[in-house]
Formats: sequence, C-alpha cells, structure tokens
Amino acid sequence: MGTQRVQDLLAQAGSISEQKGSVEAFCLAIDAAVEPGSATAQQDCALVVEKVLSTEVSQWVCRDALQYLVPALRKLSKDVHEKVAERILELVQPRAANFEEQVTVVREQLSELLEQREQWCRAAEVLSGINVDSHNNRTFDDRYKLQKCLKIATLFLRDGKPQRAENYVNRAAFLLGVCNDDPALVLQHKSCYARVVDHKCKFLEAALRYYEVSNFSAKGRELDPATVLLDGSEVGKLKESALRDAVTCAVLANAGPQRSRVLASLYKDERCVKLEGGVYPILHKVYMERILGPAEVASFSGMLQSHQGGEKVEHAVIEHNLQSASRLYRNISFEELGRMLGVEPVRAEKAAARMIVEGRMGGQIDQVDNFIYFASSGEGSGEVESWDQQIRSLCQDVNRIIDKVM
Repeated sequence: MGTQRVQDLLAQAGSISEQKGSVEAFCLAIDAAVEPGSATAQQDCALVVEKVLSTEVSQWVCRDALQYLVPALRKLSKDVHEKVAERILELVQPRAANFEEQVTVVREQLSELLEQREQWCRAAEVLSGINVDSHNNRTFDDRYKLQKCLKIATLFLRDGKPQRAENYVNRAAFLLGVCNDDPALVLQHKSCYARVVDHKCKFLEAALRYYEVSNFSAKGRELDPATVLLDGSEVGKLKESALRDAVTCAVLANAGPQRSRVLASLYKDERCVKLEGGVYPILHKVYMERILGPAEVASFSGMLQSHQGGEKVEHAVIEHNLQSASRLYRNISFEELGRMLGVEPVRAEKAAARMIVEGRMGGQIDQVDNFIYFASSGEGSGEVESWDQQIRSLCQDVNRIIDKVM
C-alpha cells in the first residue's frame, strides 16, 4: 500500500509543470517514503531518489526536492539510511557540481553512519569526497575546511593508514593560522600530527609531540577536561593518553643523548607516576639506565601498538641495554656483550658500531681482539665531571680555610 501511494505521488509530481507545485508533490512522496515503521522504506526511497534525479525533472525542482529529502533521511533506520545515501551519491555523481550543498550533507550523514559501524576508512573516503575548494554554489569557510581535514585524518589514523592521514594533517596546518583562536582544533591537530609521526616510527619526535599535547594550553588558558574533540575523545583523557604515548615512544627511540633528555623530562614529571598500565616502572628503569630483562621486555611489548612491536621494540631494547652496559663496563668482549643483549655477537658488534659512528655512544671497537672499549664521555658524563670538579674545588677551598684557621 505504501509503495503504491509513493508511486502515485511521484506520478502526480511529474505531471505538474509548475515548479512550486511539483516540489510540493515530491515532498509529499518523500514524507510517505520515510514514514516511520514502513516495511518498504528502502524500496520507496529508491523510487523517490531515482525519480527526483532523473533527467526529466528540472534542475531547480530536483535541488529543492533533494533539499527536503536529505534531512528527512534521518527518520529511516540506519541500515536503510546508509543504502539510500549511497544510492543518492551514485546517481547524483554526474551532476554533483549542481547539488554541492545537498551532496555535502548526504556525505556527512553517510560518514557518520559508517563511523558508528567502525568502518573508519570508508567513512574517511566518503567525507573526503566533499569539494571544500569549490566556488560554485557554496563557499566553505576556513574553520569548516579545518574541521573536515582533521576529521578525515582521525578516521584514517583509526584505520591504521598514517600516510593518507598525513595529507590531511598537512592541509590542516595551512588553515591553523586563521583558526588558531579555537584551542580545541589546535589540540586536535597536534594530536593527529603526533600520531602520524608515531606511525612513521619516528619515535623520538613522536615522544616530543605527545608530550607537547599532554602539556597543551592555549595562551595560558586551559581547556575544560570534559571538552569533546572531533575524534570523540575528551581533552582530559587525551592528555593522559598522550603522556603515556610519550613515555612509550621515548623508550622506543634510538638510544643517545637526545633520548636521555626526553626521558629525564618525563621522569621528572609527577604525572607519570600516576599513569596506569605499568608504564612508570619501565620509565624508571630505562631512565636509570638499568638493563631490561626478558620479563620486563615482554611486559612492555604488551603495551605496544602493532606498528611499534616486533623488530622496533627489539631494536630499542638492544640499544638501551647496550648503552646501559657502557655505564657498567670499561670494556667487554663481543661474545659476552651478545650474551648480555640476548643476540649473536656479530649483531651486538654492529649495534655498538652504529651507535658509536652516529655519536650516540662513546667507545672504540677492537676487531682483532673482539672487544669494545667504552669511553667515559657518554651522555651526561661531561656535566658529571664538571660537577665533580666543582665539588673537588670547593673541598680544596674548605681545606685551605680550615688550615688557615688551625
């Protein structure tokens, strides 16, 4: 009965030559098609869409009918809404430039539905189809463009596609200059950028970026921790998560002076003690340059994302333990070093050689005797020696004063 009624109303709309009357008749057909509880809603809406977007309907009537149809789609169930929206985009594609405003809303609705289904990539691709640079019928302001770029980036990141997300993060960076009065958007951009760098395995930079997010404040003004960002996260939880990610990435970063400085900043941050998930014990041991055992490595590996595990964590642990060994030994054989690191002696030698060549560890390699000799000029040793010299000088001055008094 419902389908027949919709067909009759559509036939009536098509027979009316006057624009206003034709649009009103289409609106009645739309109301009948999206009627709540209708068992034929998908079929009826398909009839409406195909009729409205047919070549026999004028562009002006079509646009007004679509303008009425798009918000009415929310009355449908999510499954039917999704299928009807996809059909609209399919049929309107050849003439999309003539219906940009309506198509934009359809894409936003469809992306929202796909996001609820956790189909992140499809949701991002639907949203990326919005022509924000168009000047035909609708001009998008910079804030809208920035919001869409960041939303698309977050969706691609959720789907594990950092390369595609990076394009939109970079586009968003050009828009921040005119939208920097919105701290929530600025924070969202910083968070997206940190995650992109993290997925590219640039862990030292990622640690710094995450730490910046965890300390974010806009011109001395704190955002309400309950503020919800574009990716659905609350500001307070995002900052806490960013601090935990900063620790993780710092541990995974290449051992050396820069990493040590980042670890020091994190270790001195009182918030790190309260982090959940066993993050702080790992930070404490790494900062204190203690050798990580198999149990601790396994525990840490359980905290990692897929792109951070495997060879990445193994490489980080080998370099960390090698740097720790350089603090404990003056020299050590390749065989003993390999046993300590849990790798073949040849691999231990290569890891040590790479760190020495890159200036991340002081030392010399004797390939004849198969020994490595650690230098005393490791990270912080210059500062320690300077401090020791000052203490030594002070003690000498005190002794001279005591001698004079005596």
